[in-house]
Amino acid sequence: MATEKLKFKIELYATMWDTPPHAEILIDDKVHFKGDITGTQENPILIECEHELAEGSEHFLTIKRSNKTTKQTIVNEKGDILKDQMLHIKHIEIDEIDIGALVYEGVYTPEYPEPWASQQKSAGTELPETLKNVTQMGHNGEWRFLFKSPFYMWLLENLY
Repeated sequence: MATEKLKFKIELYATMWDTPPHAEILIDDKVHFKGDITGTQENPILIECEHELAEGSEHFLTIKRSNKTTKQTIVNEKGDILKDQMLHIKHIEIDEIDIGALVYEGVYTPEYPEPWASQQKSAGTELPETLKNVTQMGHNGEWRFLFKSPFYMWLLENLY
């Protein structure tokens, strides 16, 4: 079976006031990075890796976000968020090509904390199971980007 080796560059940063978010970067089921994200918008953390992919099949780039507790979000009596912990995707390159707006095709599956999730449901607010168009992750959860190999063929088919 034919394979291709691709280089990945992922820039992540955090907005936080207390403890940093934790991220795991996986391509398919292989972990390429595991650690706290302490970079800023001006100075993000750059994660670089290579991965060999089987051609003719679908693959996933996954960012697992964790290390957020209910204590990380400070809210005033009106419900305004005063302090929070967020993980941001700033930039993704695959084989030295900026995926640009394709980043918004990633699917974010948040893990809503309790008792907040139950309170939202009781108030009539429907919490979506998944979200698209997300580059900021406020809840623990997973962001998954589906692509195919050969990558250049997939890219040409999905650019427009």
